[in-house]
Amino acid sequence: MTQHNRTRTLLNNLMNAFAFLSAAYGIVASLFLLLRKPITEDNKLVSLFNAFAHMLMLPALLLLPLGVLLRRPWVALFQLLPALTFWQTYRRFFLPRPPIVPRPDSRQIKVLTFNIHGEADILDPMVKILQACDADIVALQELSREAADCFKAALSERYPYQALYTTRYASQGQGVLSRFPITAERYWQNPHIAMHTLGHLRVELDVEGTTITLYNAHPIHPGMGNDGFSTRPRGAEIDVILAQAASDSGPILIMGDFNMTDQSEDYERITQRFGDSFGTVGWGMGFTFPDLSDFQSLPSYWPLPVRLFRFLRLDYIFHNSYFQPLHTYVWPTAGGSDHRPVFAELTLKDNPAP
Repeated sequence: MTQHNRTRTLLNNLMNAFAFLSAAYGIVASLFLLLRKPITEDNKLVSLFNAFAHMLMLPALLLLPLGVLLRRPWVALFQLLPALTFWQTYRRFFLPRPPIVPRPDSRQIKVLTFNIHGEADILDPMVKILQACDADIVALQELSREAADCFKAALSERYPYQALYTTRYASQGQGVLSRFPITAERYWQNPHIAMHTLGHLRVELDVEGTTITLYNAHPIHPGMGNDGFSTRPRGAEIDVILAQAASDSGPILIMGDFNMTDQSEDYERITQRFGDSFGTVGWGMGFTFPDLSDFQSLPSYWPLPVRLFRFLRLDYIFHNSYFQPLHTYVWPTAGGSDHRPVFAELTLKDNPAP
């Protein structure tokens, strides 16, 4: 066999291997997308796949045209369902949207949600983010005692109204910083979560005579319970928030680190009743986690700073029909946290939208 023939045979073998692996991927991805709703997240494998479903669909966007170009139409065929599902789900994030022009007499409110990773030492970069964002209301998760003391001292003029709750575990700390008076506040943990329960905070704000109810939420991560990767504890915590919000009237905001992606069943349950500000007016995938660009945000078992791509959207600003989002985006830096903050500017309506 000549060198030319050997090279040609090798290329053919590589192409066949590529075609086989691509088709296998397409079959697995398609089966998951077809079966995940009938099976539901009561199945732990479906729970795990839903957490990364957007990433599971991404390769199909490349493999579908490659299959056509390489004259492997059956390879392209197997990519159709994941590619079309991704496009149907996320195309609105990449297509131009008509600008939303608020009425001249409408009230705008700027809000920020920020998981600060329980940081206790290097806090100045986070203070700078809170100063630069110029939000009217800030929801903080994983608030350490040191961070609470720092924010009280550094931001009291900007945010004269503060509801800051800390425990011996920074992951359970919750806080709200506000330019508007806080007229009621309640911090709680859900006792039905046996281990690793995180904190939640409900406050009422007097915004120029209008009461806004804000839930600062931090449901448990599906991998933190005693039952493997299960979304049931997270769903139970979200049930508590939705049940409480059902008894509230007037404008409602639900913000925080929800430890879920927009492919999860919990996200679907929330958005049946509340709007997702980024999903309405945001651009791009909106990934907030993990930002590991700073040493302090890295897990302790990683000896050196490692820069990774963010690939999960875990942080959200939900709202009821009293609000119309105008702008929503992920803040360009994390200030040493492993989450990037999410900022939104919303119009507050006198009456809810029909």
